[in-house]
Amino acid sequence: MSTGPSEEIERGIPPASFSRRLFALCLDWFAAYIIARLITGQTIVPGWLQLLIFFIEASFFTILIGGSAGQVVAGIRIVDIDTGMRIGFLPSIIRTLLICLVIPPLFSVQGRGLHDRAVRSVASLSI
Repeated sequence: MSTGPSEEIERGIPPASFSRRLFALCLDWFAAYIIARLITGQTIVPGWLQLLIFFIEASFFTILIGGSAGQVVAGIRIVDIDTGMRIGFLPSIIRTLLICLVIPPLFSVQGRGLHDRAVRSVASLSI
C-alpha cells in the first residue's frame, strides 16, 4: 500500500506534468486535423474523421513505441504502473478509446485519469 504522496513517485516512475500531457494532446489533435484535411482536401473537416485519425494514430504509436507521436515529442511515455514497461495492445486500444470520450482525462487522481487507471498505466517522463 502506498504511503507517500504519489504511488508513481514511490515506484520510481516520474509522472508527466499536466501541461506536458496537454501539449502532447494538442500536437496529436493538430496532426489528426492536418491528415484529415489532406484526405478530404477541405479546410473544414468532419469531426468524426479527425477523431478516427486521432484514435488510430494514438493507438498505433502507443502500441509500437510506447506513446503517441505528440507524447514522444513532448518526452512522455505510457508505461504499466506495475512493471514500468510499455503497455500492450489491448490496454493501448482501451486507453485511447477512453481518451476519445474526453471525460476520463478530466477526472484525474495524482496525474492519472480514468483512462490510465482503467488499464493500470501512467504517463511518465521519458528519461
